[in-house]
Amino acid sequence: MIWTASQDTLPPVPPTRRLDAAPESLAEVVELTAAHLDSRAHTVADFERSLDGLVRQAHRDRHPLARALATALEHRYAEDEIEARRLAGVDVVAASLLWRVPGYSLKSEYVRRHRGHEECAQGGLELVIAARVREIGYTLMSKDPLPFLLATPTWDTGALEAAELVERLREYGRLGVRSGPADFGQALLRVRRDDPATGAVAEAAARLGTAEGVRLAAWLGPDGDPGTALRRVVEPDPRTHRAWERTGSAVPQVAFLSGERPALQRQFPESFHWLGRPHEGFTQCYHWHDGHPVRAAVLPEDRNAQAAWLLPHVTLAATAGDHGGAWMLPHLARLGGPAGPALHAAVAAGLGGRYAESRRPAVEALLVLAARGELDAPLLGRELAAMAALGTVKPNRLADAARSAAAAGAHATLWTVLAEVLPTLLPSVRGAGEVLAVAAACAERCGAAGPVPDVVAAVAARRGSSRLVAEARRLSVALTGGSEQVGAPV
Repeated sequence: MIWTASQDTLPPVPPTRRLDAAPESLAEVVELTAAHLDSRAHTVADFERSLDGLVRQAHRDRHPLARALATALEHRYAEDEIEARRLAGVDVVAASLLWRVPGYSLKSEYVRRHRGHEECAQGGLELVIAARVREIGYTLMSKDPLPFLLATPTWDTGALEAAELVERLREYGRLGVRSGPADFGQALLRVRRDDPATGAVAEAAARLGTAEGVRLAAWLGPDGDPGTALRRVVEPDPRTHRAWERTGSAVPQVAFLSGERPALQRQFPESFHWLGRPHEGFTQCYHWHDGHPVRAAVLPEDRNAQAAWLLPHVTLAATAGDHGGAWMLPHLARLGGPAGPALHAAVAAGLGGRYAESRRPAVEALLVLAARGELDAPLLGRELAAMAALGTVKPNRLADAARSAAAAGAHATLWTVLAEVLPTLLPSVRGAGEVLAVAAACAERCGAAGPVPDVVAAVAARRGSSRLVAEARRLSVALTGGSEQVGAPV
């Protein structure tokens, strides 16, 4: 059905910020690195600026840098020799500059997952980070350190402008520098492909006359297309809940198998291959809470795949005594790439979270997507209807989340979403009256006009004055213009 309605008045979207250049002075680089390593909230900006700053300083003069790092970070490395697998992130690079890491442990063949977590999505993203920082550390221990990194992002989401990568590759060519496979691979994964100038940038990349230029040009074309995720309904293993002391039944739930990306498996280092193979996500994971923006920045232009992997964890917030991973949803909503079905499904599951604090991030993600013009409200509504039918999303929880989104100004959006849900809840699902009340208030507030859904008309035609009947009549009046009443606040 088609309804007319006024536009939403939504809160502004937090802006995507351009990363500052790496610090110029040695003291600033060391100060930033120490602050980043001591912080528990690892941001993309601090992580990437630390890495690039260390690389640039080491290229200028390694010895003063090593002395300054020894003074600032000596307390972090009590042992004379620490294998790279025991370190993570910037620590790998700093310890390499201090000659605390044996060179063999930095080689690509030693970049492996922890046993037992081979299917963990966050572990797959972490593997790419490990490969890149170890490659950087190994290069810094050589006689020819890199002048700068290729994969340093342009934006704080992790996205990299393709034109900037072309210029960096051109400078590498001028200096006769060979790119690191992991750093260049990460740069490709970060390239923003939706720029109107992408075609011209691809031509410029091809004109570089290098293998990297040819790969970048191809990546800006079909090679870089995200895979298409496959939706299905699965019966999760109840042992997953018991193993991690999560109470609640393992009800049937929506899952997405992330799409295959052949170029990622064919042309990238082995540590990247997992990202290009179909995966459904994995709930037995201890990675979700620390450093997630840095891991999300591995694939900043494929938020749909990341949402597919996150979905089982978000669903736990609705089906178990668990807060799940819904708190990551606003961050995913701000990333690039298509806002596809898996992302909408993850938002839908988040709106059904058992606890109010689990639902808030999903509401925020909904508002971000709506404000950016990327929310497919009917698709979100259909996914909510499907999850309500499965028992994943409870109507009373959905009603609470919908009231919060409507209170932020998303009345037209919420009416469109809930219009898709009502046929699943009416005439008699428990909690349907609450959802119907929110739908009616939203329709009034946004001036929605159009045909009354059959299920709503059937309930409105009943005798009696129950809340369900009263709200159905209220919605019918709002849609047909049978009253001048101004809708009450949601």
